Amino acid sequence: MRPDAIFVRFRLLLILAACECSFQGLNAAGTTTGAFLLVNIQARETSLGGIYSPYYARAGAASVNPACLQGIISKYIMFSHYSSAFSEHYEQIEYAQPIDVSSAASVCLMYASDDDLYRTDATGQPVEKIDNYDAVIGASYSRALTEEFNAGINLKLVSEKIYNSAEWGGAVNLGVLYRNFGNHYTLGADLENVGLSTAYFQDKSLYPMLLRAGYGMDIYKYEEEYKVSAFVEERLYLVEDDGSETAFGMEVSYKKFFVFRYGYIFGKTEGRVAVGAGVRLADMYIDYCYQPFFVSDNAHRITLKYAF
Repeated sequence: MRPDAIFVRFRLLLILAACECSFQGLNAAGTTTGAFLLVNIQARETSLGGIYSPYYARAGAASVNPACLQGIISKYIMFSHYSSAFSEHYEQIEYAQPIDVSSAASVCLMYASDDDLYRTDATGQPVEKIDNYDAVIGASYSRALTEEFNAGINLKLVSEKIYNSAEWGGAVNLGVLYRNFGNHYTLGADLENVGLSTAYFQDKSLYPMLLRAGYGMDIYKYEEEYKVSAFVEERLYLVEDDGSETAFGMEVSYKKFFVFRYGYIFGKTEGRVAVGAGVRLADMYIDYCYQPFFVSDNAHRITLKYAF
């Protein structure tokens, strides 16, 4: 790794440590609502360890770090499906397009539900299906501030319902991205889910605020045949007493046709691994992610992306 890249990464870790100290006053176990806002749905990002912050011109990461959006040169429509290990299913559709050479925008709709959620009797037998859903409508805007810096904002309208109780709220994500094309690395950070829901006025519950900062670089490239990229991201949970976690991801591509991905996360809980692959067929991209849960079940994600 080049000395300048090591220096940038060292500065990143120092910034994260300072932010963790600054936000310690927000940590309070049991004071969050809307946990589904942290669920990884996109196949590509999940297979890289749930990393979203350090990408340039990646429409799929814009709902988390909106600064990643600027730089796209095509319009995209994306559909992602995720079946969790606990009978929940998530559907997400996104549309993104460049506005001009310096800016881009996108919209996103996410819907999730548990089809096996029932009210039971004293013996544990299901007697009534419980109506439930989680939904998010979001819009992102990203702009290049200079040749090296992007900034972005993502606004969300959030709704969740279980049985006869529904909650509404709004949240915002803020993101920045630094890109160095000469040395082939990127540095990104974002602050997620700053906002309130109606649950806050009942029990002071906040959305699960999260600070991310990540670093990505190309570690090997052979003409247009092969490319190997590596990513690392540190995540700090600001209103939960759960500390931080670190994710590593690697992406190996062949002739812009086939991609293999691997990700690993550790910190909050035991180590978690994910693997994935992607293929490109003309203007269609198909990404898949497999994430083993060992004891309970396995989780599968698929994302279809069309460029036009």
